[in-house]
Amino acid sequence: MTAIAWAKQEGLATSLAELADGARDFPGIGPLPNRPIRLILAPTRETYDSLTRGRLPLWSEGAAFPDVGTIVLLTDRPRSPLGSDHPTVALRHELAHLALRWHVGRHVPLWFEEGYAAVASQEWDRLDALRLNWQLARGVRMDLDDVDRALRGTRGDAEAGYALATTAVLLLERWGGDRGLEPLLANLPQAESFDAGLRATYHLTEGDFELRWQRDVGSRYGWLTWLGAMGFFWLAIGALLVALIGLRRKRDRRKRAALEADGSQLLDELEIKE
Repeated sequence: MTAIAWAKQEGLATSLAELADGARDFPGIGPLPNRPIRLILAPTRETYDSLTRGRLPLWSEGAAFPDVGTIVLLTDRPRSPLGSDHPTVALRHELAHLALRWHVGRHVPLWFEEGYAAVASQEWDRLDALRLNWQLARGVRMDLDDVDRALRGTRGDAEAGYALATTAVLLLERWGGDRGLEPLLANLPQAESFDAGLRATYHLTEGDFELRWQRDVGSRYGWLTWLGAMGFFWLAIGALLVALIGLRRKRDRRKRAALEADGSQLLDELEIKE
């Protein structure tokens, strides 16, 4: 592992390089192969865009280039790995891209690449975007091509795309039972295509998988989930309002008590003068 950093980020680069050296247990793959990796920390958006040749969307903060074994991370807000897990999660995500491409030996569908990287880096918070997704709640179904387009879209579209890609890979992992993604990833390097790998592993086509995935997403993030999430939201708002009302009443009681004390004192003073 070779780390390249600009001034004031040498410590962060060293910490991340050590973490990358010890990266293990990529789902269905295991450790990274013994190949050189170069990690570049870009301290500004301009530097990041220059290093990635401006080919990535404005919301992008990390990129992996498996052909040359290079990872670029945007670190425009320097922070210690001990103080925040953001750089370490981003690094694990990009390392997962290297692990997957080096293992399979060719491109796989974008939704699988991004979903695999999200699962490998345990980015479960991405799934929160689906719990309040109005389109999913009212039964709008996205296919896997839609997910690929979302991943290339705006930040909002990409957030939903990453979440949906994660659910697709998690479904494949569940189908693998105790072995998780290992059966599929064992077949993909020899398969002629991703569809052929699915056939050899699960005995269904990519189209069949898409239908089953859509039903799975609908059952997990349909009306009941949306209403439950919204119920929690309004419950939280209600609790906040109750707390604010309680504070207001407490303050009003103190003011009333103070006014009554002042009034009693004024009466006492008048009686004394009389």
